[in-house]
Amino acid sequence: MAANKEFLVAVLDIRPSANEDLKLKSVKYVADILKNKICAGKKDFISFVLLGTEKTSNDVNTHIFPDGYNNITQYQNPQCPTWQLLLNFYKFVNEDVCDEGEWLDALVVAMEVLKRGEECFKFQRSRIMFFYDFNDAPNAYDMYDVIVQNVAQTEVELVVISQNIQYVDNPVSGLPKVIFRDGKKSKQQLKNEDYALQLITNCSAKLYNFEEAKRCIFKVTNKRPWVWNSKLTIGSEIAIKISGVIYMKDESNIKLKKCWGQVDELVTREVKSFVRGTEIEPMPSELIEGYMLGSTPVPYDESLKEDNERHAPGLKFVGFMKRDSIPEEYFCGDSLYWIVHQKGMNASAQKLDALVRAMINTKMAMLCCKIYSLGFNTPKMVVLLPNKLHPDRPASLTMVEIAYHSQYQYFQFQRLRTPKTECTTEEIDAIDNLIDSMDLTINPKLSHDPRDTYLPDLLPFESLSHIYEQNVMDVLERKIISNASEDDEQFAEMLDDKNFVEIFWKVPELREANAKRAAKNVKSLFPLEINIPKTQSTEKGKVKTEVSDSAASTTSENSETLSFDKVGIEDPAEDFRQLIHKNVLKVQNRTERDVKFQLYAQQIRETIWKMLSEARKSLDSEKLEKALTIYRKHCYEFNSFDEYNKWITEVKKTIIENNLQAFWQDVIVEKDLGLCFVSTDSLKSKRAREAFYEVPYDELTD
Repeated sequence: MAANKEFLVAVLDIRPSANEDLKLKSVKYVADILKNKICAGKKDFISFVLLGTEKTSNDVNTHIFPDGYNNITQYQNPQCPTWQLLLNFYKFVNEDVCDEGEWLDALVVAMEVLKRGEECFKFQRSRIMFFYDFNDAPNAYDMYDVIVQNVAQTEVELVVISQNIQYVDNPVSGLPKVIFRDGKKSKQQLKNEDYALQLITNCSAKLYNFEEAKRCIFKVTNKRPWVWNSKLTIGSEIAIKISGVIYMKDESNIKLKKCWGQVDELVTREVKSFVRGTEIEPMPSELIEGYMLGSTPVPYDESLKEDNERHAPGLKFVGFMKRDSIPEEYFCGDSLYWIVHQKGMNASAQKLDALVRAMINTKMAMLCCKIYSLGFNTPKMVVLLPNKLHPDRPASLTMVEIAYHSQYQYFQFQRLRTPKTECTTEEIDAIDNLIDSMDLTINPKLSHDPRDTYLPDLLPFESLSHIYEQNVMDVLERKIISNASEDDEQFAEMLDDKNFVEIFWKVPELREANAKRAAKNVKSLFPLEINIPKTQSTEKGKVKTEVSDSAASTTSENSETLSFDKVGIEDPAEDFRQLIHKNVLKVQNRTERDVKFQLYAQQIRETIWKMLSEARKSLDSEKLEKALTIYRKHCYEFNSFDEYNKWITEVKKTIIENNLQAFWQDVIVEKDLGLCFVSTDSLKSKRAREAFYEVPYDELTD
């Protein structure tokens, strides 16, 4: 007999009188469980039971209650999860329905299905997932004790899911307890709910609403997947455009138990040391501050407080090493990436293919330094391992982080404060309220009110599915249904698009409103002032006037809607500035903001081209200078260095062709409007800038 992991029987309430939201969510929930089990490859069995069908088809009526008619239908035989079973389930839940049928009878049928399955197979655990609307439908409870006792004796895990379940803190035990939502209810409904609550004590049943059931049954963590487009740089000549995709992991078999230290255990700082057996105890004045990098002590360096050079994002080659020289225990980082060439980059695909072949043939691994982005500019050591080549797949590498790649154990910190008077009570309370508003726990004042989650949490990240895996499974489901919908109108209606990202990242409106209100209070108590350089201290009054005038004009400008949406030829610099501040900087979504910036950047480039092409008629150097200056400035803000450098190089060719020596010298060179880089101090960027400004005199004459 096969040793399977789980036998699950899902009981669904499809009566017309049942809540429509409950019926839709239960079908979607069971479908998600099926897809999860299909993709995870577990050797589970699953079956279904419907309550409220017009016909009766189940094993209980056949040999236990031959004269009974309980309006309950069971699905054929238990099966391993497959895509065909998912399609069959969608058809099965559309049986003819009626309002007859009792939930205890459905529980008896589910127990019989489990019993039949366990006669043929061996399971590690058996579970019944019972979706039911405990409304005012009549139910008989004469056999309640017998049925519940049978469930308890067989050690079946019973999970009851209803849309009306909530949780409230129990002052006696200190743990949350299950209740049903308040409202106008009949005596029969109160009776049904009371017997449902008794299942908790009589057979250790678990009662959930849909939100809590998803967190407890799937037990997944929230992770935000993304594709990292970057470059793999080897030496000064080879640059491969790569994309890093986070691996999907099936499951982890590592189980850790949380242990607490003893009350009398303390961690102390050791100041004494031994040199050749002699104990040395330094004076406090001789101690220096420092931190531990792995097991290596590193002294504190004052220069660390200075702004360091920002590193360009990407993978920087450090060296090759034998693959078998790296113990598996060293791979202990936080992430695992799959590295392939960027889409459409044929040259990078060829380079990466040759690199992977060479690494496989020589059994080598590559040590690299990873810088994720300009914002996350902390270098981390990673190892690239070649993956086996396939004739129909692109070459790829696996990127893993090395142990201690970012493990800093600080002994002491510098004081993070500035000479300032103490905060008032109002200011401290405002900061506390802002922190509380951003906290993910519920307000203690509301802890006695019923809630939809077992733990007091308004934003339970653990209950959110892994969006990447969920999308993959839904895409597979859509593909299966698409194939099946050619001759079936039922499945054709299920192919509406689903906006996963919008639902997944939606912030609770109450939490957002509280945070905005608290932040506004903090801003009013801590007014931010513009930093005025010391050189302008003699003109304080003048500067303050200019700042206030500028702020007033900006406020007036932001309150109005622009009457144009294109950079014009009359004043391109001002048009570009207003479009960026009004239509780009206010956009919250980063991707949408970058797309809009590129749109206006293309417009101002076209305008400058047009002005340069008409240079022989009249050249407005001042207007061109303003347009070039503001465009170059915003290229720094939007990390659009490559686009600007390619474009300004073409502009240089046009200036040379039109013999505009005065414009080149007075505007491009004097105002430093040439190439722009992340770091202007590096040797590479300095050489590139010098080469850009070098123009032979015989090529540029007025």
